Amino acid sequence: MSLVFDILGLVVIALAGLTLIWFVREKFLRASHPVKGGRHEGVVLPHDAPLELYANPFSHCSRKVTLAMAEYGLAFRYRQIELIETGWYQTISPAFLKINPAGLLPVLVHDGVPIFESDEILDYLGNLGTGDPLVPEEAEARARMQQWIAFCGISSDDPMGKIATHAGACIPGLTLPIFATMVQDIKIRHILVGILFHPDKKRPGFFLAARGMGLAKILKSGPAPALIRASRDAMRVHLQTINKSLEQSDGPWIMGSQLTLADISLAAIYIRLDETGWLDWFMQSDDLAAIAAHYKGWQARPSWQKAVTERRLDIIDAGRARLAEALASSAEIKSILHGAS
Repeated sequence: MSLVFDILGLVVIALAGLTLIWFVREKFLRASHPVKGGRHEGVVLPHDAPLELYANPFSHCSRKVTLAMAEYGLAFRYRQIELIETGWYQTISPAFLKINPAGLLPVLVHDGVPIFESDEILDYLGNLGTGDPLVPEEAEARARMQQWIAFCGISSDDPMGKIATHAGACIPGLTLPIFATMVQDIKIRHILVGILFHPDKKRPGFFLAARGMGLAKILKSGPAPALIRASRDAMRVHLQTINKSLEQSDGPWIMGSQLTLADISLAAIYIRLDETGWLDWFMQSDDLAAIAAHYKGWQARPSWQKAVTERRLDIIDAGRARLAEALASSAEIKSILHGAS
């Protein structure tokens, strides 16, 4: 009998050793680090087409770039990279970290040379596009456009750090409810990969908690309720600012008669608010007729069909339906999300 226990002990030790070796190896292969935005000369990545875009249809920043490329009429290969929300942590896979060591989307690859950070990519596309220009010629107008882009941006370093002054910073908090409903379709083992290897443990921690607890419980515990309400209240003010600017514009777009990258940045905001149900709530709470017209104008464009409609994911629609059902059936959830702060 002692021999059996000795053998079992050796097996356990061997398995533990193999597990440790696997973990150390994976940790090394999945090591990430920040990268500077813009074009990285001297780096040549494998590519099959002159222009390739590594992106995800649910990624806020990916949407801006995809929409701009459609507006410019650019031919490119779309390489879909999964987020945990849409399937698994492909962004921290060893293969993708060879494309972007920061593990972030989107990445534009032009003749093998990578361009990082969505706003840097938007600037870069202006040199490639064949369609109508999306950047004003006048310096003063370009400066105002950049202000709108920054207003709609999400910082990679501190995504929610400027909710009082930037609409984009409100997006992560307002997305938490649909995260909680979408993640119900994700296997727990995929989320655990993030717990082990994602550089920001808060995100996979939230996804794991939401997967186990469900929407109702996650909305009643931890920092989520306060983050959502703070983002909601700040976004309400930001939308009123956007609506007023659109009312004062001399054309259908935020800068007047010319559609610009500022409109594309605003469109990405609208999409996220729409698919999470927040846009309807904001429009019922305030007069946002100018935003409604702006959004409708976007939805009628061919670029919208190519960049947004044709790239919709079933998992987003399923998460949206679950969230809408929860709001309709639970007065408590509705109070947490839509009630007074």
